Order: sequence, then C-alpha cells, then structure tokens
Amino acid sequence: MAKKASKKFTGDFKEKSIVSHKFVEAYNKLKQQGLIHSYRDITEKYGYEIDVMSNIASGKQEVPTILLWAMVMEYGIDANFLFDVKKELMK
Repeated sequence: MAKKASKKFTGDFKEKSIVSHKFVEAYNKLKQQGLIHSYRDITEKYGYEIDVMSNIASGKQEVPTILLWAMVMEYGIDANFLFDVKKELMK
C-alpha cells in the first residue's frame, strides 16, 4: 500500500501568510459588527474585483497594500494586529 504524501503544516487557516489570515479575520470581525456587508464593500471601493478577496481567503493571493491601508486608516484596525505583532522588537 502506498503511503500518502504528507501536507506541509500551514496552521489552522487556509491563507498563505499570517498577514492574509489576520486580514481575513479583521474582515470577518468588521462584517460581524455591520461595518462591512460583503467583499464587494471593500474591493470595489479600492478598485479591485470581488475575486481578490476570495483569492486572499483561499490563499491564492497576498493582500494588496492598499487593502491593508484601508483596514488601518478607514476601518480602524490596529496595524499591529494585521502583522501579528505581540511584543516590541526593540526597547
């Protein structure tokens, strides 16, 4: 019997990077709060097709910088959250 190929550990999320994961997490929280209703609310406003958000969520694409900027500047998400900063690098 052939042995199954093992998958590389990717954490408990399908996004390819921690920034993508945190971006999707922030999107979901904003949606729960009623500040965003759909992917279209954020993509069209910044000139992207709706499939960009689907691609980010599925790990096919990284988050464009302008969408990161929008999360921070427009929606008030802490940039430290998006980059998973937990401690100061230097004192």
